[in-house]
Amino acid sequence: MNSFRYQLDDSSRKFECPACNRKRLVRFIDQETRDYLEPIFGRCDREQNCGYFHSPYQVDSFKREQTSYQKLPEVQHPSKYIPKELFEKSLGSYDQNNFIRFMRRHFDSETISKINDTYKIGTSLKITGGCIFYQIDIKGKVRRGKIMVYNPETGNRGAINSVHSQLNIEKRYYPKWRFFGEHLLLDNNKPVGIVESEKTAIISSIYFPEFVWLATGTKSTLKPEYSQALKGRSVTLFPDIGAYQDWSAKLESFSAFCDISISNLLESKSGDFEKNEGLDLADYLITRNVGEFQ
Repeated sequence: MNSFRYQLDDSSRKFECPACNRKRLVRFIDQETRDYLEPIFGRCDREQNCGYFHSPYQVDSFKREQTSYQKLPEVQHPSKYIPKELFEKSLGSYDQNNFIRFMRRHFDSETISKINDTYKIGTSLKITGGCIFYQIDIKGKVRRGKIMVYNPETGNRGAINSVHSQLNIEKRYYPKWRFFGEHLLLDNNKPVGIVESEKTAIISSIYFPEFVWLATGTKSTLKPEYSQALKGRSVTLFPDIGAYQDWSAKLESFSAFCDISISNLLESKSGDFEKNEGLDLADYLITRNVGEFQ
């Protein structure tokens, strides 16, 4: 079966973008040698604010190589889940967690305790200030852990890493992607709200507790193959500003197994400034008092 020899890296590793100079570039990998191509080839995941994309298939020499590449049958590797003892050990030390320090500027201790318990937020023992957002599936398996360092005052996101990377586990052993918060679907019949970032899901759960809030982690991981836990559920998508059209195009592929709709709340309330900044639901909510929504 013919396939693309050069593909975007599906790990969590990011490089400096040639256009915006942020460490947000996903580089192309040669599927035959498993080596990265030159740094100019990649896609910036700041899709709204940068949009850099340079494919090797825009270069004639790469096009010629593509015709001779034959993809070998994919080898299935056993998934390596995050060890229970490591997961449990990380559930604390919140004074050293920059995300929780930011949240404490806006919410009381009872609310903070509740979100930590609900979403099982971890603290990195290796990366200073690091917050761990675990992907726990509906069976309770801890599949992945995204490590993010936030500015404790502004809540702006900085460096991104992963627990598997810190454990030196090769990406071929990474379990398949799942929603952040998927474990909350078990024995819970509330309607489901889906956003892109883990931070937004957590903040939205404070303002709208009548929903179960999940996060895709990235805009591109809103896919049916990662979403079967939504079967039979009532789901509303809340895309970031600028992502409405992309997520709207995916509704049909989800309608076969869940009752799905999309909210244009942010698009309808955003001006030029908000659109340029690519704001999300959390940015809109956190400037308002929780009591306004209860």
